[in-house]
Amino acid sequence: MDALKKVLQKHAIKLILPLLGLVAVYWIYVVPPKYQGYAPDQPVPFSHKIHAGELGMDCQFCHTAVEKGPHATLPDSATCMRCHAPDTGVIASDSPNIQFMRQMYSQGRPIHWTKVYDLPDHVRFSHKPHVAKGIDCTECHGAMEKMEKVSVQVAFNMGWCVNCHRDPKWENQKLKPGNNTSVHLTECGTCHY
Repeated sequence: MDALKKVLQKHAIKLILPLLGLVAVYWIYVVPPKYQGYAPDQPVPFSHKIHAGELGMDCQFCHTAVEKGPHATLPDSATCMRCHAPDTGVIASDSPNIQFMRQMYSQGRPIHWTKVYDLPDHVRFSHKPHVAKGIDCTECHGAMEKMEKVSVQVAFNMGWCVNCHRDPKWENQKLKPGNNTSVHLTECGTCHY
């Protein structure tokens, strides 16, 4: 027993580090993602099934900055009022949710949407290069046009992202980005600060 104790005291760090490495790999690639299926309630129930599905509205009608910057942006009340303002028509004017939204807009109060897709603070992500590469929104967000309530459809963890970055199918997309030959898609610094 004393011999085992001496070996552990002398070589503990050599035994613990590889074990921690295996646990980290397991955590990144195997542990079920905690966000998959996450579907928070919103202050105003919003149906992508109606807007994107039945009406065929483009994602960029509401998520205006998706091609220009890191965030897709959530729509403000003014975006909603383009179709739902009393003077622009009577689109769903009898709905209590639309009436609430109009009231918030007339009072100059924003609607505080609950983020569904939210990355940790140590992750750097921009929609801009992904959109420029021609990657369709459904690759990450699922079939939004079929969702009454938005939920996270994919694993949405580091392993899922890395697997996509390793996938050569994106090399033949219809839209080509600018000169990005210096980008190394699977290096840590590409996605982490």
